[in-house]
Amino acid sequence: MTQDTTPQDTGAQMRMVPVALIQESPSNPRKHFDQVKLGELAESIQASGVHQPILLRPLHGTHDAPDDAPVPVYELVVGARRLRACKIAQVTDVPAMIRKLTDQQALEIQVIENLQREDVTELEEAEGYEMLIGTSGLTVEQVAAKIGKSRSYVYTRLKILDLCQQARMALREGLIDFSRGLLVARIPDEVLQIKALTYCTQPDYNGDLPGYRDFVRHVQFNYMLNLGAARFKTTDATLLPAAGSCQKCPKRTGANPDLFKDVDGPDMCTDPKCYRAKQDAHVTAVKRTALERGQRIIEGNEAKALMPHTWSEIKGYLRLDNKADSPGDKPLRKLIGKAMEQQGIQPTLVINPHDGNDLVAVLSCAEVEQLLKATNNQAAAAKFEEQTKLDAEHVKQQADVDAQRVYEEQWRWDVLVATWDRIKSGPHKAPADSVLRHIASGIASSLNQDRAKKLCQLLDLGKADPQDKLRQHIASTDTPGDMMQLLVAFRDVEYRHWLPGLDANPGLTLMAETFGIDMETVQAQTRAKQRAAAKAQKAQSKAAQTPPARGQGKPRDTAAGQTRKTAPKTAKELSGGAKRLAQIPAEASADFSADLPQTLDKVPA
Repeated sequence: MTQDTTPQDTGAQMRMVPVALIQESPSNPRKHFDQVKLGELAESIQASGVHQPILLRPLHGTHDAPDDAPVPVYELVVGARRLRACKIAQVTDVPAMIRKLTDQQALEIQVIENLQREDVTELEEAEGYEMLIGTSGLTVEQVAAKIGKSRSYVYTRLKILDLCQQARMALREGLIDFSRGLLVARIPDEVLQIKALTYCTQPDYNGDLPGYRDFVRHVQFNYMLNLGAARFKTTDATLLPAAGSCQKCPKRTGANPDLFKDVDGPDMCTDPKCYRAKQDAHVTAVKRTALERGQRIIEGNEAKALMPHTWSEIKGYLRLDNKADSPGDKPLRKLIGKAMEQQGIQPTLVINPHDGNDLVAVLSCAEVEQLLKATNNQAAAAKFEEQTKLDAEHVKQQADVDAQRVYEEQWRWDVLVATWDRIKSGPHKAPADSVLRHIASGIASSLNQDRAKKLCQLLDLGKADPQDKLRQHIASTDTPGDMMQLLVAFRDVEYRHWLPGLDANPGLTLMAETFGIDMETVQAQTRAKQRAAAKAQKAQSKAAQTPPARGQGKPRDTAAGQTRKTAPKTAKELSGGAKRLAQIPAEASADFSADLPQTLDKVPA
């Protein structure tokens, strides 16, 4: 755009304007056009012309144009799709309304007209608002009033412009929707935006993407930090001068409540990088001050020896700011703080080996006892002395428990080593029945109720108490080795769609190969049976839908009818026979399978 003065609008003119004399506006918020729909519009224009005029404004000054092309005379304000479709349809003239408009007037018309489109994208809409604010000096509130939307609506649209280029591309391509894009845009760091985008667009092992609520929880848990729990002073503007005070930071949720309505509380930091930088600056400042005062600092391996776990106490020390280490209902610092100052006792600082930003102020038990006596707090001193004795007894008891545990673990391991040495030295023996029963029982115990019931049906053990029935059967069977091999196959018999091919069923494959079962042949037979059953079911359904001929009633119970009635029973018996066939040893099963087609031919239809 080139016009910054306000021309006198003497009224709109309607005329046919040559397409070659029109230049598209660089300020048009619409940047992307559906080529298929554009082609459809061009066909319509070719057939019946342009039914709605476009809006133009006169251009002034010199404009670039090819040597063999006419110089543009007008700038397009509204109607970009119609103009482009006219060019595709090779229409030379287009109906237009011509008005004298300033840059600001033209931009306002474009943004507001753009909102009327059904296919306007949130990014295009936001870019229009940004341009309107930047060129006209309007506030967000004034823009909201002009377009008839709320202030919150405009803020959320403008926030989407904070997306990094990769996230913008994902929004344009439909990989994420606007609501998820806004969650990503609220993260002020590009690297973290990409991490959040990856989580949002990466399907799980079932092929499902995270739901919106799940993504909200993920963003709040991983990219927002509670300022109320910060160990540094959030009002200290000198801690990290470039960032300033947290309370005045625009990246605090309370600074823009319209944008963070879904977040509980105004004191959430949305910039983890800045938050951690302040934590580091705080630790550095505290350590520097402690060294200047002559305090001892325990860190690294020494700190880990005193505090082996995140939840453990600090061995040999008591924490000044943790009520769990106090004999009263207040932290130790409240009880002995003044006495510490009077006697010039400085606390030792232990840097938490599991959280480097946690500096724990501690005193030795002897120092605490001395200070409690100095405060004349007899009740607290007596309670502390009693607690110290109990702690000593507990330490001794724990040492005994630890020694016993070490002994119990070691002798069992020694038995295992001695047994393995004997096994290696030979002579080699097949596993005893008692060993096989033990292994089979272990596998059976890992089955849930439904799977145990299914196995019991295969073994004809009944349905009640399937896990007990399995254990009893394993304990009493004469062939525990067969039972163990069956369990190896059964444990891997389920269809696991997330694993490729036979890798999903290694135990089943192993047992089939061991006993010479051709799995491809079984697969072909299963598919043939299912197709035959489906065909029979289709024929039966078709027969049921065919009405009887006129004059015919319900057929009598003839001999053929009796045969048909008994047929399902025969099929059921065959099903039971097939089940028993699976339990026949491999050699007998092969002989029986060879005779099975002849046997089935003799069964009545």
